Amino acid sequence: MIISSISDVHVKESSDTNFLLLKKFFDHESVRKSDYIVLNGDIFDILIGGKTQYLKKYKDFFDLVSLAIERGSIVVYLEGNHDFHIERLISKSVMRLKLDKSKFIHVKDFYDIQLGSKVIRFTHGDDVEIENDSYQKYKRTINNKFMKFLGDFIVPFHFIEWIGHRASGKSRNNNFHKYELSPEGQEYVKDKFRRSSIAFFKEHSGIDGLVCGHSHCKDNFKPSEETFYINNGFAPATKTFILITGDGASFESL
Repeated sequence: MIISSISDVHVKESSDTNFLLLKKFFDHESVRKSDYIVLNGDIFDILIGGKTQYLKKYKDFFDLVSLAIERGSIVVYLEGNHDFHIERLISKSVMRLKLDKSKFIHVKDFYDIQLGSKVIRFTHGDDVEIENDSYQKYKRTINNKFMKFLGDFIVPFHFIEWIGHRASGKSRNNNFHKYELSPEGQEYVKDKFRRSSIAFFKEHSGIDGLVCGHSHCKDNFKPSEETFYINNGFAPATKTFILITGDGASFESL
């Protein structure tokens, strides 16, 4: 079995360089041969709710998914903190493109894949991260049913886009200057997610591998001889994706 995964691409438009990187991912020889293609959250900079306008705006993306499914892959889309409440959108894309709904899977929290005798868990990573109570409160707020109803039926598409990009820009600017610009910041994030993975494996004895995004900090770490934690980081910067086979998990260049 072959599993390919990418996260934190943060596509804004189908014409931007981040989308070209995502297309390069889908076109990569290993990805084309994959049994599973796992999109591990924050594929888009803003994708909120089930507005049909997204099907038009990101038509090229949904075409890539359709082609991957035609080749025989199962595509799994895990929500991140920039793309959420999208189950209705995924369902609409399945109907519009006449896809097998069992081959384009929407996941809210995590997805487990059995690989031989091992179980690999894919999650965006924000649910695993420790020592971030303010973010967890924010995540609970945006993920409630009322917010989903507003995004699907009440708030206009252009307003969702405006609010989302404004909030995303502020968050990215703060985190970029605090963590991503300094070696100290990167080491702080790496250490916290390593400790998060150790805590995770203590609570989940049946999981052998943990694949995360969210941190924007690339890492491949073994908490023990039997377990691993891997994170592709911010894809436009790392220009890699995660490849998992029976031989283990590694990074492939894009």
